[in-house]
Amino acid sequence: MIHIIAVGKTRQSFVKEGVAEFVGRLGKYAKIDYKEVEKLGVLNGFVVALDEHGKQYDSVGFSKKVGQWTMANKEITFVIGQAEGLPKEVLERCHEKLSLSMMTFPTQLVRLIFVEQLYRAFTIIKNEPYHKE
Repeated sequence: MIHIIAVGKTRQSFVKEGVAEFVGRLGKYAKIDYKEVEKLGVLNGFVVALDEHGKQYDSVGFSKKVGQWTMANKEITFVIGQAEGLPKEVLERCHEKLSLSMMTFPTQLVRLIFVEQLYRAFTIIKNEPYHKE
């Protein structure tokens, strides 16, 4: 089971549509629970925070990490914060910190970029033709 928790509501309709598209596609590979919350509660399983100071991977490297995480853990929780990031106590609780880029993206777009990259990771793992080298 993969949980994706985003703090705050998605405002732009194109982001909502894109997230829904890729969450739907991800269902082919894993049970996905995507939710938007106003406040973080208990985080279950192996927790990965999206954080600007986290480790960066290219898409193939990220797919290898996703493969490792899914093989070693029943539950993985990815946490996406708001513009000011995640609270220190949440970051301290996380097993891994992941940065999508050295560039800064709007927090709303991070949701879409992340679910697309997670989908891409699974297609790489399954050796499907979505990812181009």
